Amino acid sequence: MASRPRLTPAMADVRRAVRDAWDRQGISSGDLISVAVSGGADSLALAAASIFEGKRAGIDVFAVIVNHNLQKGSMEVALKAKETLLSLGFETVEVMEVQVKQASIGMEAAARNARYGALDSFAKTHGAKFTMLGHTLDDQAETVLLGLARGSGAKSIAGMQELSSDGKYLRPLLGIRRETTVAFCSDSGIAVWNDPQNKDTKFSRVKVRRKVLPVLEKELGPGIAEALAKTAGILQEDLEYLDAQAAKAFKAVAKTTNNSVVLEVKGLEKLSAAIRNRVILKALGLLGVEPAKVQIDSINALVLR
Repeated sequence: MASRPRLTPAMADVRRAVRDAWDRQGISSGDLISVAVSGGADSLALAAASIFEGKRAGIDVFAVIVNHNLQKGSMEVALKAKETLLSLGFETVEVMEVQVKQASIGMEAAARNARYGALDSFAKTHGAKFTMLGHTLDDQAETVLLGLARGSGAKSIAGMQELSSDGKYLRPLLGIRRETTVAFCSDSGIAVWNDPQNKDTKFSRVKVRRKVLPVLEKELGPGIAEALAKTAGILQEDLEYLDAQAAKAFKAVAKTTNNSVVLEVKGLEKLSAAIRNRVILKALGLLGVEPAKVQIDSINALVLR
């Protein structure tokens, strides 16, 4: 009989993060949730903690591995991850293959769309309440910096939420550092895969991770990643309030039919810019449009002139 690994601080922190996220989202005995696994330390730590806590709480945890077929040997990596998950106690593990086609949105975005499509399909097939993702505090900090660098709005700089806006994805590890997930796997005797693309600085996120953040830590002192993640949390609270106010305003100034949205100009004029922009964005969204800032500004100009 194999001995259970000694509980270490890293293992305790990740397990606690999973329990707390489940409690906040009302996940309880009898529920089924899936966890997306790449074979890296973040997703394997999440998977190992989830299967451990799931068995204790009567929560079924399934695992899904998406093979993008973008690197040589990717199927071998996926099958190795599956073997690791089975050894951790998972009974349902599925490797899903996707084909990523080069598109105008770029390879990274195309791969992301293909991956989330596969995750959604897996969750729907098995009736999973949520799909858990292994994004950490470091990922959150990188997201905030990328948003700042691109001149994005508050929603982008607010980063990722624990529960995605569509209610499909749960990120329990947004308060956990990457070094903790690495330690979790090391302490648990879990072999992880280190994606070579995570060292390729042609990718913006890798450049931020390997070049920008280390410089900020060196020049401004430690705690930069935590500060960026804290900023994201503050913005998320502000955005929740603004979005709620915009929803009320939309009801007051908009009339919708099957194929049109009519906005009352006088009502729009009285709204603050932050709320008016959101009302216009929602109206265009209902028409199937994903507008850029310049298009929203153009509609604003029509309203205010």
